[in-house]
Amino acid sequence: MRVLLRTLVACLSLATFACSAQTGSTEFKEGEQYKLVRDKQAPPDAKRVLVEEVFWYGCQHCYHFDPSVEAWNKTKAGDVDFVRLPSSLGRAEGIVHQKTYYTAEALGLTDKIHKPLFDAIHAKHLPLFTQDAIRVFFNQQTGVMPDVFDATFSGFAVDSRVRRADALMKSYGIASVPALIVGGKYTTNAGMLGDGGFPAMIKCLDFLVNKVRQEQKK
Repeated sequence: MRVLLRTLVACLSLATFACSAQTGSTEFKEGEQYKLVRDKQAPPDAKRVLVEEVFWYGCQHCYHFDPSVEAWNKTKAGDVDFVRLPSSLGRAEGIVHQKTYYTAEALGLTDKIHKPLFDAIHAKHLPLFTQDAIRVFFNQQTGVMPDVFDATFSGFAVDSRVRRADALMKSYGIASVPALIVGGKYTTNAGMLGDGGFPAMIKCLDFLVNKVRQEQKK
């Protein structure tokens, strides 16, 4: 009887391990859950892993993904860098939003603008799609004077950053948002992850970060 009981306990333990191993190790395959970008970009630092998020403020999916990627950003490994690439998706209001993001960045106000702007557009349904509307929003949120906003928004530095972002996204071959690029060579998005949605997108992100990290060691 004792032998039978020990055997049963051992079998149950093995079964539990097998289940946990299967559910804990999601496999991501190139060409299915992620793919190579169109043109690889050399990383700024070969010893670090660069993660880029392509988004648009007018995109509802980007708005809902933002808390997930922001939470990930707060707990990412020390050798990982995270930057956002605002996309226009070829829309006039998208260009306004690109320049809005880089204006906030240039003025050191990203934390005071990024989430509040998302909330204002998608939760409060405010029509913040023109430079005039964004100017008022900036003043209300941060106290930045209209002339300072206009000079930065229309300045060379912001224009250069928009052009660089557009060139990068074209090189990567990104046509939809939100999207993630890891190490300048791999990309994934929620559509590639199927029913897994944003949680699977974050898991795939971690997988790709580790993949790039291992490749850098070779």
